[in-house]
Amino acid sequence: MEKIKKIMLISPSNVIPADSARRLTTPIGLMYIGGILKRNNYQVQIVDSPCEGYNNTQREGNYVRYGLSDSQLVEKISQFEPDLVGVTSMFSAHQQNALNCCDLIKKFDRDIQVVFGGVHPTLCPTEAIQNDSVDYVLIGEGEYRMLELVRNLNQGKRDFSFDGIAYKKNGEIFVNPRTTRIENLDDLGILSRDLIDMEEYIKIGVPFAPFARKKRVEQVMTTRGCPGECSFCSSVELWGRKFRMRSVDSVVQEIDELVQKYGIEEIQFSDDNLTANKKRAMELFKRMEPYKLSWCTPNGVMIRTLDREMIEAMAKSGAYQLSFAVESGSQRVLRDIINKRVPSKEQVKGLIDICHDNKINVHGMLIIGFPGETRQEIQETLDYPFQSGLDSASYFIANPLPGTRLYRECQQKGYLKKDCKIDFKSAEIIIPRESSDFVMSGEEMEKLVDEQTRKFNKFVKTNNPEKWDEKYKQFKVKHEGELDITGRVT
Repeated sequence: MEKIKKIMLISPSNVIPADSARRLTTPIGLMYIGGILKRNNYQVQIVDSPCEGYNNTQREGNYVRYGLSDSQLVEKISQFEPDLVGVTSMFSAHQQNALNCCDLIKKFDRDIQVVFGGVHPTLCPTEAIQNDSVDYVLIGEGEYRMLELVRNLNQGKRDFSFDGIAYKKNGEIFVNPRTTRIENLDDLGILSRDLIDMEEYIKIGVPFAPFARKKRVEQVMTTRGCPGECSFCSSVELWGRKFRMRSVDSVVQEIDELVQKYGIEEIQFSDDNLTANKKRAMELFKRMEPYKLSWCTPNGVMIRTLDREMIEAMAKSGAYQLSFAVESGSQRVLRDIINKRVPSKEQVKGLIDICHDNKINVHGMLIIGFPGETRQEIQETLDYPFQSGLDSASYFIANPLPGTRLYRECQQKGYLKKDCKIDFKSAEIIIPRESSDFVMSGEEMEKLVDEQTRKFNKFVKTNNPEKWDEKYKQFKVKHEGELDITGRVT
């Protein structure tokens, strides 16, 4: 008789800077895992703490935590009585909240098996498995690894031969490195959105890109993997460098379900590289046209894949905003420090103009604070949005994400700060004044970014008030007064 039948999947509470927008995205990863388990006849419940406890906020210094309280989470566990619980930690900043969930589970019932997964455990599996409240760590994509783990446990196995798992046996730690990834993403099927309350996410209305055009919004992910080698990005550590795509048929099937079943009016593509394969992207955009949806790319698009033909196809299919991950205003920084291939300023400006010709707004994402930058190069990045015609911009401060080349470089040079917040608003790379890399203090950098953000937002609002009002209209309907939208709301 199987010992594990009931499985709970938990997304822990979220912590963000107090002056940021409280985003609420559907837990794609948990829904994929839950769908695989459900199709294999396991009982599954998803507990998305930020959604179910959205209005339960606690101020913690300059940060706000929102999500279910500890007692509420324990009550959920008590009611469902799971045999196994999976806890996700998608970002390094969520690590402590995720581990707190694991502790709560074990305090409630030591016999419940606890599985830890997500980006951070993938980057640091040995560290994660050392926690007394964690029984297993899944490394990389969790859909089939979770299923394999449950099957093994139900067969009485305590040694595991499959890749991508860390576990303990008789006090000894074993780590089976990840060697495989899911080749055919269509095999995952369409997301099991019946495991969550879609209407609650729509009602609260702060999706991936919180300043949405429409009221009924959902995210869709169509690709995994990135061939880029940017020094600061940890995404490739989870998804790999090999670019993998769902078929256009699969994506359109999902979009059709979202429209017919949930009345979705806007799609937010959470891909890193939606347009990396031009033929596929063009077919997708053509087939989206009859749905007359609005859509955007909050995670950014690969700028070098864009041209007039692509942008015009995007516009016809409903694109209203593209996010350009420009990163830096300095070609030297892009080339020599962060290893990012971005077209020249003149080429990017041309693409922005084509977007505007097709009534598509362009949001820019820029980063300062990389070791090796000069003060002049930082200023070039800060000035970039004013010169390029961007409609909006987010300025970030470089943070050393575990698993990245930036992290390793900072570790080698002694620039890592203890207890990093990893919120991209705080200066978490501490460069000593005597170092040749020193440009300014963290406090000065944070102040500079805040001032520049407000300056640019005022510039945009003054020069194009109609476009400004259109961008924030839907957000104001539900969240008027919650946030100073002229400040750093990234």
